[in-house]
Formats: sequence, C-alpha cells, structure tokens
Amino acid sequence: MRRLFIIFLIILLVLQLSSCLSKKVIYKEGTYEGVGEGHVGKIKIRLVTDKYSIKEIKIIEDEEIPIIAEKVYNKIPQQVIKSNSGDVEVVTGATYTSRGLIEAINDALNKAKIKNNNN
Repeated sequence: MRRLFIIFLIILLVLQLSSCLSKKVIYKEGTYEGVGEGHVGKIKIRLVTDKYSIKEIKIIEDEEIPIIAEKVYNKIPQQVIKSNSGDVEVVTGATYTSRGLIEAINDALNKAKIKNNNN
C-alpha cells in the first residue's frame, strides 16, 4: 500500500512539473510602453518583444533619485529579459523604485501578451 502511494505521488509530481515547463508566453511582436509609480514619481519604459521573448527594455522617463534608480535600472531589466517574465525580485534599498519599474514592465507586457500556450 505504501509503495503504491509513493508511486502515485511521483507520477503526480512529474505531471505537475511537465505542465509547468511546457507553458510558453506568446507575445505580439513589437514595441510597447508601460508606466509604473516609483518612489518619487512615474517611471515610463519602452519594451521590445518578439514572438516568444522580451528583447529590450529602456527607461524613457523617470522622476526617481538618480543614485538609487541607477542600481534598479541596471539590474531589473537584465533579470526580466533573462527570465522572460516581469516576476523578479526588487533591489534591496530601492524597493519602491524597483516596484515602480516592475509595474511599468508588467504594464507593457500585458499589452504585448497574446496567450499562454500549453504546447
């Protein structure tokens, strides 16, 4: 009985993992703008996508404190491009600026997303 239960759990785990790995986000190819609220004010970005990935993120307007924003603007766009997702960690010591940038990125990504593909 115990062996059967363990086999069942293993099969369930494998199925769960395979379903997570097979999901691909499909984007409309193009350039999109997004806006988020940082620590001091608005952060506006331009994001470029192809069908399956985020290619480029540029900050086009911001009102943030330069010395703090520089850390965030150097780190978060690289993480987003690498992970192909706006679900990234904030930069320590610059939480609100990080959240504002991530909000702007997710705003642009929501405009670019077509669907989740389970193939």
